[in-house]
Amino acid sequence: MIAMEYKEYKPHPLLSGNIECYWSAYAESPPFREQESLIPDGTIELMFNFGDPYKQIIGGEKKLIKGSHVIGIRQEALKISQTSRQDFFCIRFRPGGMFPFFRIPAHRFANGFYTFEELLGPEYKAIEEKLFHARDNYIRVQIIEEYLFKKFTERLDDHRFVKQCLEVFAQTGSVQIQGLAERFNTNYKTIERKFAKVVGLTPSHFLKIRRFNRALFTIYSLKYKTLTEVALDSGYYDQPHFNREFKQLTGLSPGNFLKEQFKIVEVIQPALAGRLSNSYKL
Repeated sequence: MIAMEYKEYKPHPLLSGNIECYWSAYAESPPFREQESLIPDGTIELMFNFGDPYKQIIGGEKKLIKGSHVIGIRQEALKISQTSRQDFFCIRFRPGGMFPFFRIPAHRFANGFYTFEELLGPEYKAIEEKLFHARDNYIRVQIIEEYLFKKFTERLDDHRFVKQCLEVFAQTGSVQIQGLAERFNTNYKTIERKFAKVVGLTPSHFLKIRRFNRALFTIYSLKYKTLTEVALDSGYYDQPHFNREFKQLTGLSPGNFLKEQFKIVEVIQPALAGRLSNSYKL
């Protein structure tokens, strides 16, 4: 396998509630196949791209992804082709974490790739230039955090409400949305609207992705011998329920997904395992 350097960097403690990590990836020739899968994980990422363009695959057609861009919240897996020079410095936001910085409804940046111009306007060019000329990624972290602290707005009612809901999800593992509405003396439509604005997904779709990620972590942990055991441990009613939702999110059955052995998952799997473990308290 051709070497690829992938690293993660912790955010400042005051930003860690909204930013999961910064990460970098460098490879003159990435070890990826012609088609890879970006799985849905509840995050939005700002990708400063100092390497070559890559491609999104839609219905067999390839669409070029040029320069720096946003990968929006993923409702299902995105197919990409990334085989040329890779040089990224990126921000991975926690679910709902981007909203306090840019105050743009997250559902506008869902399941696709968007230019920085669409999100940040022309101001991104100055920060991109600084990052490009920084001597290492630790300096890049300092530069991007100086920028983010200036953008951060703490007291946003919708964000605070959604964050409380996410804390309930983390504590309970799952929850009926109607019970959540009663807990916060509101209704489902209000919760759905706030989630779409802050997270970019409905609560039910977010919980579906959360359950899928727990299953994925369990599979990679080799904790159980069968997919039926994985399904039951991860909160599915039975294996048909697991198979159905897994295919909705990835386009493949659990067994076929594992057979594909996507290199992009394999390369970041140690970091992914730690992230899912922390995120889902496994």
